[in-house]
Amino acid sequence: MKWLDGSEMDTKGLSGEALCEKLALEMYSYDEEQRLECDDFLQNAMHIIDFDSECVMGGFFTPYTGNIPTERYQRIIDAFRAIGDEADADILSEALRLDMHYSPLLEGRGNEDGYDELYDEFSGRLGELEESLYMNTDRDMWAMLYAYLDSGMISTTHSK
Repeated sequence: MKWLDGSEMDTKGLSGEALCEKLALEMYSYDEEQRLECDDFLQNAMHIIDFDSECVMGGFFTPYTGNIPTERYQRIIDAFRAIGDEADADILSEALRLDMHYSPLLEGRGNEDGYDELYDEFSGRLGELEESLYMNTDRDMWAMLYAYLDSGMISTTHSK
């Protein structure tokens, strides 16, 4: 398995949880282009770790509220689906749908009358979705991610 710097990484004896911790500690030392060159299962894990980190530091976000491209948000949704977390993927899909609905309306208003009310409506709907995310429920997304990483290491070991 190739690591973030392109070197071969020995995963023998490494658990999915330990790999997740290693990714979380080291992934920000590499630029996004380097991260996108690793195996898909590592990219998926990094998208989820990055999403979680951004939510912890700045709160739940969408492309409009977090200033990230829609394509990146879609990769986050796809990563949640890849690990088998359909519930959170569906929540994020709905947040993206709301974002795509409200963004043009908000951008068209600028600071005109009605902007604050419309933004409050958008934020309120996002807040409702946030309450259903893994971080606010008893759903153990991390266990899903660790199992996903375990299986990814096994499949990359067997494909050599």
